[in-house]
Amino acid sequence: MIRAPHLKLIARHSVRHGVRGGAGLISILATLALGLILASIVISPLEQVERMRDQMEARHQISPEDSEQLTSRMTQEVTTLAKKTMSFAMGVADEQIDYLTTDKPAMISAILVLLMLITPLCACLAAFNQTSGDIATKGLRYLLIRTERANIFVGRFIGTFLFTAVVNALLFLILAIYIAIKIKVHPTGDMMLWLAGGYLRVMMFALPYVALCALISGSIDSSFGSLCMALLVAYVIPLIVRIGQMNVEGFKYVNYVTPWGYKWWLFSESPLWVLLGVIVMLVFTGGIMWLGNLRFTKRDL
Repeated sequence: MIRAPHLKLIARHSVRHGVRGGAGLISILATLALGLILASIVISPLEQVERMRDQMEARHQISPEDSEQLTSRMTQEVTTLAKKTMSFAMGVADEQIDYLTTDKPAMISAILVLLMLITPLCACLAAFNQTSGDIATKGLRYLLIRTERANIFVGRFIGTFLFTAVVNALLFLILAIYIAIKIKVHPTGDMMLWLAGGYLRVMMFALPYVALCALISGSIDSSFGSLCMALLVAYVIPLIVRIGQMNVEGFKYVNYVTPWGYKWWLFSESPLWVLLGVIVMLVFTGGIMWLGNLRFTKRDL
């Protein structure tokens, strides 16, 4: 039986433990470090141009008209670079690439595409030890006296997802502050709105991977084994598909048995496809959680 007060208590404790635990600290550091490094790949060239322009303006070596032309040329270069980067990483239709680089701030789109590629990794680092560690130490037996197994399983999942959302929110907040202060390639308001929309899309993509970790963590007794299996599903299957489609074109459709195959739906130019992407992520999450709870309620603790 699912009890809301029990879920709230277990989820709150899971968030606090995630913030203070060793695995949680590693997850925070890894998410922030990887996210900022990937963002710097896009931001650093723009910073250099902005710095040069500011120096020239300070020395009166460039007129306001020339400064505007330089900004326009820099925006075009950013758009061209973003198109090449996203075309290689996404492998989607040109219409979607044009939407992300023309209708939306190209620099923010490029950052979001890179962050989507590491989202399963960050989600697995935060979520791999939801129950496996306590199963190994028999620590869950004390909780079973006071609540049902379903409350433990679902409550830990909710708490872990909230922890993941907070960590990613911190990353996006750092990026938003830095970009708003330092980068003037696109209108600041447009960049902030698209960055906020990107955060919601990243978290929606992370949701089924947190559920996957809940399933694996509730099935085995090893925390390290849970992490390895989660990363195996998250990245090895897409890697095999990427290699296989070089020889067999239809092999790429194997990706659609995992959430990885649907991630770019969330960045579609069509609101209908975005909605379908959200529904697919929720369906994956619901199915995985159902299997995980079924396994968790029947296994020996």
